[in-house]
Amino acid sequence: MKLKQIETGTTLGGVVVLLQRCQFYFSLLNFLMILATFYYTTLKHVIPVSFMQFVVFMAGILLVLMLIEYMIVYPSIVAFQVHQAYMRNPLRRDVEEIKQEIEEIKKILEIRKEVLR
Repeated sequence: MKLKQIETGTTLGGVVVLLQRCQFYFSLLNFLMILATFYYTTLKHVIPVSFMQFVVFMAGILLVLMLIEYMIVYPSIVAFQVHQAYMRNPLRRDVEEIKQEIEEIKKILEIRKEVLR
């Protein structure tokens, strides 16, 4: 599917990337506070486990999710970003022109070889 992309410059992309990178830290702090609240208000009364056991269990879940992210999701994201960078790179047109010129030179050289035989 080919949708027309709009040239917006680098400012919008820079702001989005900066917000994304900062959001990770805010989300992590928020998640830790929610976990502690969940443990002390709900889980502690339902399942009698210590807070340390709860933290280790949650860290294990986090580790599994990180492995899935690293092994499955991240390669796909990188492939998409590389494809976008390649398709949007202005040097790509120059490389295509150089390839065409090389093909033309090869044809000329083949014709000259045939003439010399």
